[in-house]
Amino acid sequence: MHAPAFTGADLIFEAAAHSYRLPLSGVAVPSVTQILSALGISTDFEALKGMGGSLADAIERKRAIGTALHSDAHSYDDDDLDRETVHPDVRPYLDAWITFRANQHVFPVTRERRLYSPTLGVCGTLDGIFHRQDAPDTLILVDIKTGDPESAAARYQTALYQILWEEEHPDLPIAERWSVQLTPTVGLGYRIHPYTDWTDGDKARAFVTTYYCTAARRKESR
Repeated sequence: MHAPAFTGADLIFEAAAHSYRLPLSGVAVPSVTQILSALGISTDFEALKGMGGSLADAIERKRAIGTALHSDAHSYDDDDLDRETVHPDVRPYLDAWITFRANQHVFPVTRERRLYSPTLGVCGTLDGIFHRQDAPDTLILVDIKTGDPESAAARYQTALYQILWEEEHPDLPIAERWSVQLTPTVGLGYRIHPYTDWTDGDKARAFVTTYYCTAARRKESR
């Protein structure tokens, strides 16, 4: 009997713990962000929060803004946003996102898509796949950031999302990967970070292998 073939949509997502599990077995599946954080490729903000004080408060506030912004931007892209419900702290970031959409003439293909690779044993939720108005068949993977994309290792994050997306959708290849950093008080209000080094995907795969090898060694040492 073959094991059931699961997709990202089948995974059980626990929002409080930001964790993913396989249906039926309940086995935990590491996410893209979890792997990058565990290996020290991205900044571990949970560890920084543990230092307490004003730093922890600032990190928590930024996280709350980021969570609300992602939800509001998703609603805007779906044309069902009630602007009266947008928190004043979030509004400048949402306005920056709206400006980005208008200036770049990009439109959503799919938003907040949960993905899973049984081959790599990795999952995650990408922010969105977009296309330009004049090139509907050219797909752009967009990751929204309210902070520094380099600290979040966005180049590898988007590379892994691309791998997961194309494994589920081999007929819909990604042409470009962008991190869109929203900077309401600077310049246009946003900055596009395009990732054109396609060896990022090879490195990202290596990170996944390292993560699992490290986990295996931890089990052996117990």
